[in-house]
Parts: sequence; structure tokens; C-alpha cells
Amino acid sequence: MAIPDTGIDTEYEGDYVGNVDLAELLSTCIDACRRGCEVIRNVHHLSLQSTDILDSVQYKIHDDPRSALTEADGASQKVIIECLNRCWEKEIEAGLIKIVGEEDEDHYSTDLEGEKSFDTAFSEDIMSHFDNYNSPRPDFEPMQRDMFEPTEGSTQSLSSKSDQVIVFIDPMDGTREFVEGRIQNVQCLIGITLNGMPVAGAVGMPMVHGNNIEIAYGLISPREKNESSAAVPLLSGVKMFDARNPLDFHSVKECISASGSTEYDDSTLRVFSGDSKKPALKFAMGCLENNVLGGAAPGNIQEADGEASHLHPPMRRIVAGGCGNKMLSVQRHFQSLSERRNEKDSSASSSPPMVGAISLAPPGSSSWDTAAPTAVLLAADPDARVTDLFGHALLYDGEHLLNDCGVVVSSGCVASKIHEKLCRGLCNEPEFCEAIGVELDEVAPVETIEVRSS
Repeated sequence: MAIPDTGIDTEYEGDYVGNVDLAELLSTCIDACRRGCEVIRNVHHLSLQSTDILDSVQYKIHDDPRSALTEADGASQKVIIECLNRCWEKEIEAGLIKIVGEEDEDHYSTDLEGEKSFDTAFSEDIMSHFDNYNSPRPDFEPMQRDMFEPTEGSTQSLSSKSDQVIVFIDPMDGTREFVEGRIQNVQCLIGITLNGMPVAGAVGMPMVHGNNIEIAYGLISPREKNESSAAVPLLSGVKMFDARNPLDFHSVKECISASGSTEYDDSTLRVFSGDSKKPALKFAMGCLENNVLGGAAPGNIQEADGEASHLHPPMRRIVAGGCGNKMLSVQRHFQSLSERRNEKDSSASSSPPMVGAISLAPPGSSSWDTAAPTAVLLAADPDARVTDLFGHALLYDGEHLLNDCGVVVSSGCVASKIHEKLCRGLCNEPEFCEAIGVELDEVAPVETIEVRSS
């Protein structure tokens, strides 16, 4: 596959001059992701043989299942980081590439109750670590750097010392899903940001197929922070890898069947959210249902009285776990709608506006939860929107890691307009601002809020 050259040149203090090709970096992240997925499959398989693994679950917040930490989290991250270090050691040491992982010691050691355990996930012999979890060793099976072939021309390059490439790793997104048996929602996320903007991502799905690991990926052209135009997709797709570790496919099919059918009418707005009892989510859902979607006949999206009539489609809320899983569900719904429209071969003038889907999440997610699925989404739908609940762009500076004001994601013409109206409405609600933990006068005035694909 030929793609535009996405090399980024950066000069740092001293004699080091670096060049990072984002397509090559994405290739190694996809490969690292599938090796991390093998660890997750291995730990899951062992958990079926013995209850010791799941019995040893720790909680960053006492008895909160959403804060669960298992052996798979730390073990998967160690595999991923070792793979990336082998490919990009020089760039990492020079500061050209920074790696931020959810299970880094400085991120969880102060919050985790008790002493750090899971010694096998932090053993000193790194290659035996791969062997322990039956994940391909990079010294025997070299990392794939060339899944995508760059071509001359269409180069996006920067040469400022302030340029920063950050790789955000969530080694197992959906740990609660893992612990409670909804294994089809578990993902391994590796996102790449450039100067605070998600530009590439790999979303690994270790347990949706009996014999394969599926990885969705995306790459968009880097943009300036103040650039409001839609993303420019460079790569978007899925790669399948043969899995080493066994998985009971019967249990996978049962999990998928239990999650319920998702075949609804295309004129229905799908809203993916978790089952959190947090006031912020409850308030946001209430605002969406009563203030944004209320006031018009359900399904009446083709009235002739302007855009406002399009903001009242029927809604179907789908409870789903895992931040990455919810965001990927939005992306895949967009793809399904697009494919069906292409099959009908109807003209744009005769087609009603695409309704699409929205995902809502209260405060609680972090940069490593949203970086990868954001890039994958924007590579599939350049007009998609990913913001906090006030309509502001999420922050990816590698230091401030929490999405303090929640996350709202939309894809589809109608969904994007609803997204914007929801954010504008929440900005004016003192009760919601109190639930989020901000003062109303700290929120940007409605007229200055720009909801865009970033």
C-alpha cells in the first residue's frame, strides 16, 4: 500500500537530528499491539484454568470495579514498551519520542492500595517475559516496520525543537470487562500524538475471534492546533493476525450474543455510554434526551423547516464498557452506514442527512484511553468530533493525563450537530458545572466554543 510520505524531521539540542515516519511508527505500534494482545489472551486462558489470577485483582480505588488492575495490564504494557524500545531506542533516548503508559509506576503506585504485585509482569529477564505469556519474542520474530510503504511527495514535516511525538499506551482497556467476563469489549490501545494532536492509532481486539487478533488502525495528516479544517485521512483499515494463545470461541460467541443486537434503523441515533452512576453522566444524558432531542416527533428528520428539524431523531442508548470500545463502536457504525449508502447508490441530494452515533463518558478516562480511538475514528470519518463535555479539545501534553471534563464523541451529520448543541447547553448549566467540578464562569462563553475534529 502506497501512502504519502509522513516523515517528521525534528532537530534537538546537540548534534542529534531525527526523522520519524509516522507510517513506520504506526506499523511498529500495530505489531506491538498484537503482541500485547497475546498477553491478554494468555492471562485470560490461564484464568479459566485457575481462579488465582482473578482472585488477585487489585483496585486503585477500593472495591471500585472500574479501577481494577490485573496481571494482564502490567504484563501487556511491558511487552509493548520493550517492542517499541527495540525499534525506536535512539529516538526515545534523544527525546524525539516519549512513551506514556497507563501502568507506569509514577501513574499508579501512589494510588494503588498495598504494595505493587504481579512480579511476573516486572521480571528482569525481558525475553523470558515474552515466553511466559506466549507472546512472539522480537529477537526471534523481528518487529514489522514496513506494513505501509511511504512514497515520495506529499511530505508533512516539522523541524522545531518544540515538536513532540508521544505514544500513549493503554495495555488493557476495559479491565472491568475482563474481570467480569465481557471479554469482547477488552482492547489494547496505542495512540500517537504530534504536538498535542492524535494522528495515528492502533486499537487491538484480542478476544473477538477464536483464532485471530484484530487490530483497527488509522493515520491522519498532522495539522496545526489552530487549524479548524477536517482531518486528512492517510490510512484506515483493519489487520488480522493469527493468535498463538487459545481462546474458547464458544464463550466469545456467547459474549457477543449476550451484548444484544445492534441492527437498528439508520434513522435512529445510537448513544454509547457506560453504566456509571456519576452525576455528570446522568446530567449529560438528561440534557441530551430532554433538552436536545426533545420537542419534536420521533424520527422526523426530513422536515423542510431547516436544520433544527434534524436534531430530533429517535434515540437508542447502548450500554457498553471500555472507553476505546465505545469510541470504536461510533466509528464502526459510521462505516456501516456509509457502506449501506454506497450500496444503495443514491445521490446525496435525495438522501436524508446521516444520523450516526454519539458516545458519552463522564470524567474518569485519560489520554491513553482516547488517543488511539480518536485517530482511528478521524481516519475513517474526517468530520467526526471528539471533545470534552463542554466542547473543548482534549489535551495531550503527556503531563496532564486525565480527561477532567469527560468525553463526547460523534460521527454522522446529525450526530455532530447534536454534539455541538449538547456541549453548548451543558456550558450554561450550573448544576452540571458543579458535578464536573468547575465554576460556571470558568467555562468559555457559548459563542466562543468551537466543536471540531480534534
